[in-house]
Amino acid sequence: MRLNHALLLTLGTLSMVFAAGCGGGNTVLPPPIGTYSAASLNGSYVYQVHGTSNLGAYREVGVFTADGAGHVTGGSDDLATGGVVSHAISGTYQVAGDGTGFLTINPTALGSITFAITLASTSKVYLMEADAFADGTGVAELQSAAGTTPSGTYTYRLHQVPLTAQNPVSEVGAMTITGGAVTGNLDQNLGGASSQLTLTSGTINPPAALGRGTGSITDSTNFTTNFIYYIVNGGKLAFLVTNSGVVEAGSAESQSGAVANGLSGSYAFGSRGDIGTLYDSAATVGQFTAAGGTISAYSDDLMQLGTYGNDSFTGTYTAQANGRVAVALNSGAVQDVFWMVNPSRAFFLVNDPNRVEDGTADLQTAGSFTAATFNKQYAMVMDGVDFILNPEILARIGTATFNGTSRLSVNELANASNSGVGAQSPGGISGSYQVTANGRIVGNLTSQSGFLTVVMYGVSGSDAYALQVDNATNTSGMIELQH
Repeated sequence: MRLNHALLLTLGTLSMVFAAGCGGGNTVLPPPIGTYSAASLNGSYVYQVHGTSNLGAYREVGVFTADGAGHVTGGSDDLATGGVVSHAISGTYQVAGDGTGFLTINPTALGSITFAITLASTSKVYLMEADAFADGTGVAELQSAAGTTPSGTYTYRLHQVPLTAQNPVSEVGAMTITGGAVTGNLDQNLGGASSQLTLTSGTINPPAALGRGTGSITDSTNFTTNFIYYIVNGGKLAFLVTNSGVVEAGSAESQSGAVANGLSGSYAFGSRGDIGTLYDSAATVGQFTAAGGTISAYSDDLMQLGTYGNDSFTGTYTAQANGRVAVALNSGAVQDVFWMVNPSRAFFLVNDPNRVEDGTADLQTAGSFTAATFNKQYAMVMDGVDFILNPEILARIGTATFNGTSRLSVNELANASNSGVGAQSPGGISGSYQVTANGRIVGNLTSQSGFLTVVMYGVSGSDAYALQVDNATNTSGMIELQH
């Protein structure tokens, strides 16, 4: 969506109202609810942000310490734009009752930066770059157990965006850390060329202050990836790659449970990636059922270069002892490879010669979904590319309220990178939603400024993967029940 451009607004992408009970014109929204305050942010939070700035594509990973009274008393920021620049940080923040607010940290490689925020809980915060010179989204999670060197087996994924001299890369696999040494296996899609590789060596160095450490992994092509990591907790790490000339980041989660059994049950999923040199130009959400080596009821909604598609497939899968699951769909060349985090969660990539895309899948916990499954206020965040006129980054953050029958309302703030003004609140939006038994939610929202059509797949009544399916857009993200 574009802001301050009336013609573009009439073409359909919409934007957000920050902490407002009603929007512009005749759009009437329910009043935001919640009991959040500055005290709701208290502790150290590891954050991960992806977006673009006046320096080009960037990935940002760090930690900030909030004192519960509106002050960021310390932290560390690492930002990659083809090289990594690191800073110690401080800052301020504000939180409204509905969990929305602003967080400013400084200095960073981009100078002082401000995020629009929405709390899903006191331990999880969604972020959107609110400045005119940068645009993107991310998440911050409460940190714990930050002083111990990671150990055990982690399922991980990394994504490298396409730059002038670099292909896009998706990498998903499992690494085992023993006494700081790393081994493992992975799948990789390098610019459309898929391969299975081995991690022949690697090192995870002990973390220093703030749970920040360094490491490296070398694969069977003899390529070494160097990275900074932050410990979120004993079961999760955030990665930022430090190799020169690349913009790459990712995460790892501790592997547990009977991963050798592979997929079992119904899963909702979301993924995003790149087509050629256009990053974030592909995004997909969907759902499938896996049982006894068979994939059934596979359905997805996807946007590629701003064009919408909807697919239905069947297929088969094979599982390995290390948690790798190869999925063969009846679609032909496009296949998926999943690496199990646990029986309820997996990371995956798409083996497609035409796009480099990866994401996550989560076991659905509701046996059958209805409109009543969604009946409260949710934190929401989405971002991607708007292809209307010149491509730009489009991001939105705020709250979405479902009334349990058919009414959906959104209070949001948006940042369209070509607008030159940063985050704006151009008006409220509301409309209807419908839910099918497999958890597919279709929301149709309108205002005097434009419209928004979004397809979501519920993991449960508490969260869902979301995709905007309006023509010429590629924005995707999450909704999560506030608590």
